Amino acid sequence: MKKKMAELFCMTAVVSMLLTGCSGDLSGLMGGGKGQTDSMEEQAEEPEAGESEPAEGTEAGEMMTEAETEDSAADEGGFADGAWLPAGATQMASEKEPNELVRAAIVDEYMIPEDEWEMTRYYYNYVDLNDDGEKEIFALAVGPSVSGSGGSSALLLKENGEVMQTFTLVNPPVLVTDETDEGYHRLALMRSGGGAESEVVLLSWKNGAYENVSGAETTADPETLSGTAILCNDLAADMESGEFLTLSE
Repeated sequence: MKKKMAELFCMTAVVSMLLTGCSGDLSGLMGGGKGQTDSMEEQAEEPEAGESEPAEGTEAGEMMTEAETEDSAADEGGFADGAWLPAGATQMASEKEPNELVRAAIVDEYMIPEDEWEMTRYYYNYVDLNDDGEKEIFALAVGPSVSGSGGSSALLLKENGEVMQTFTLVNPPVLVTDETDEGYHRLALMRSGGGAESEVVLLSWKNGAYENVSGAETTADPETLSGTAILCNDLAADMESGEFLTLSE
């Protein structure tokens, strides 16, 4: 009897020890589970910390984008389309009728592939640049092959379509000033792009041609100028309305 009681006592002690050890192990596992759960909860809460920042596409995000755009425009000199033109300047919009001579000259001079004709717009005006009674044509081409961040390409043509000169980095409008050099009116336009501050430059006629836009050294305060502005079209508005000429016409 004593022997059985002793065996029973030993078994009870062993079971008690096992239960105590298991309790510690289980406690450790549960503690680890709680830590993992807390970590997961913290990770889940992290995105909430960024909810104060406006997401792209929300009204607040759009307002921020507009403000950044305005700041960017201000950094580039504050000129927008023809906003720089002097108050008294006469303004002329581009001709509306298709001109085959202008279209052909642009295609030939810049070798525009046919698959870009529909995407390439052109604008033009008649102007007598040397007051000889015969009008020249100043034409602007806007499209994949003729435009870049600094502006677009332009042509100066005789009325019969003969190319007199080509230009790059042209931003409309172009002011035909009242001032002349060697009998030809100076041209004024906005030069921008390339990270430089926007400025109005004057193109003088020298040695049978106008200065190129990139190399022009003379800048001017627009308010000191006078003359007639050509190519006074809002290119962005034209795109929305569809009121423009293309090389496919």
